[in-house]
Amino acid sequence: MTGAGAAAVDHETGRYAVELRSVNHRFLKTSVRSHGPVSAVDRTVEELLKGRVVRGHVSAYVRFTPAPRTAATAIDEEAFREAAARLTALASASGMDPVQVADVLRVPGVVGETARARDDQSRAPLTDAVRAAVDEFVTSRRREGELMAAEIRTLLGRIAEAVSDISAHAAEVPAAYRDRLTARLDELLEGSGTRFDPDQLAREVALLADRSDVREEIARLEAHLQHASEVLAAGGPVGRRLDFLIQEMNREANTIGSKAVDLSISRRVVDMKSDVERLREQVQNLE
Repeated sequence: MTGAGAAAVDHETGRYAVELRSVNHRFLKTSVRSHGPVSAVDRTVEELLKGRVVRGHVSAYVRFTPAPRTAATAIDEEAFREAAARLTALASASGMDPVQVADVLRVPGVVGETARARDDQSRAPLTDAVRAAVDEFVTSRRREGELMAAEIRTLLGRIAEAVSDISAHAAEVPAAYRDRLTARLDELLEGSGTRFDPDQLAREVALLADRSDVREEIARLEAHLQHASEVLAAGGPVGRRLDFLIQEMNREANTIGSKAVDLSISRRVVDMKSDVERLREQVQNLE
């Protein structure tokens, strides 16, 4: 399913902006792109999406804009003073040149300790921004899902109508075949003084009725349609279950088509298979 969500959270460390977008995918796949020193982005996005999204390729874009004062706080001033004192004492004792600021900044712990502390502080606002974006993202997908569900219900109804028509026509096929065969035999034997064997005609009609019997396929199709409606009504992630049911519907439709000996049934089978294919396309996009 497609969907989109965005949110931003302002914090003393800066502004955290998150944007989520998704395209159709059979399974859940996430990809994250971040701008700025934001930690644990991938893990945060994946953890908050799990349990709320089942299908889709979700792309997350995370942007961090630091507050103006954060650049200055990247240096631990206390560590700087301690390092400067140690280096100055060593330089004086060794007769070396006076210590420069750049020399002090190279001492481990002078630069980055406060930055790491700020990084820890960023987890809460980052999580809040991602959570808000996920909420909006899920809401947008739910709206799309409702529209898709309405279309799926329409297609299920059309398939059910086709099944009903096929069932009615199939029941009439043996009698119609017997009448056509009788008329044809009467025409061929007219004036010959020969009469056809009614028992042989009955056997021929019975063979055709057996070959073209689609009652079992009709019953299974009706059961699949009922099940699909129930699954859709239950809500939640239904895409994979509907996938399986549509495969079964298509199998039954193909079998009916192979057994069809009546043109009207063949035409309705074509219509039904077209709707089953449209249904399959819709369901592949449904979570």
